[in-house]
Amino acid sequence: MRIPFLSAAALALALATAAPGAATAHRSGVDRGLLIVAERYSADNGGNPQLVAVNAPDGSAEVLTDDNADTAPEISHDGKKVLFNRCVSGIACDQPGKINVWIMRIDGSGAQPLTTCDGSRCLGAFDPAFSADDRRIVFTQDLLDSKGVNFNGVFVMRADGTHQRRLTSRSEDQPPDTHPRFSPDGSRIVFSREVEDGARLMTMNADGTDVQALLPGVDAFDPEWSPTARRIAFTMVGPGDDPGRVDVATIRPDGNDLRVLTPQPNGNAAFQPSYSPTGSRIVFSENGDDGCRLSLMNPSGSQLRPVGRLDGVCSLNASMANRFNGR
Repeated sequence: MRIPFLSAAALALALATAAPGAATAHRSGVDRGLLIVAERYSADNGGNPQLVAVNAPDGSAEVLTDDNADTAPEISHDGKKVLFNRCVSGIACDQPGKINVWIMRIDGSGAQPLTTCDGSRCLGAFDPAFSADDRRIVFTQDLLDSKGVNFNGVFVMRADGTHQRRLTSRSEDQPPDTHPRFSPDGSRIVFSREVEDGARLMTMNADGTDVQALLPGVDAFDPEWSPTARRIAFTMVGPGDDPGRVDVATIRPDGNDLRVLTPQPNGNAAFQPSYSPTGSRIVFSENGDDGCRLSLMNPSGSQLRPVGRLDGVCSLNASMANRFNGR
């Protein structure tokens, strides 16, 4: 979703209750060679989110961006670049036109905008992700039509930001489409469609045709394809008899074989899953009584462990890659 499930109030509580002296997680051989890029919320950077590179085995982190409000990182499949959302200077980020899609190198250098929303016609660009060959980017955008009416949609563009093309259109009185992701072969796109009581998982062809609901009636968002295309991981709220639960779950691309991977106690949340390049691990965000952090697990939900958390730091919304260029 455009705004993480963790609300501003919950985020503040998580930061305030982060356990003093919270230790970095033990090293894990299974995660050796994995690099995570995530949002970090802390007292640094004026309280605005920034992007950090996290070493998966020991949880050590290196700051990639500062001075702005940066969110929603997605690493390219070749592991060399990162897409993200940026609100320049972190000022009035809730105002139209303040948030755009940016790209940078994996080390944080060379950041540049790919969209140019300024509040006049384009009101914001969000949720970017690469195609498997890194030649296309799928994202969402809020625009004004010729009559000044706001509409939202899923768009694709080239990796240099040119040749934007709209795939879906949601009118001003319809909740938006969010978090689109290409299938590994590039033929399908999975995304979230917000509705009155939450969100629904949808799929469509890469040209915007054949739109289908995956889990009708299930509140679900933040979908991510596995590298094999056999499963889709996502955040699930509920079910209806336990509306306080927020879990990471997976399904097959046809909407069958629902599996909940992180059965959380009421009041805790597991959300925003993302696969490693081989599909052998899933990184996700956790929020509970002791604060918020990143965790890793196998695709079955086994071998779950925290990545680590420093005092007063909350890391969310991560993407994974193999290490390149000595990082």
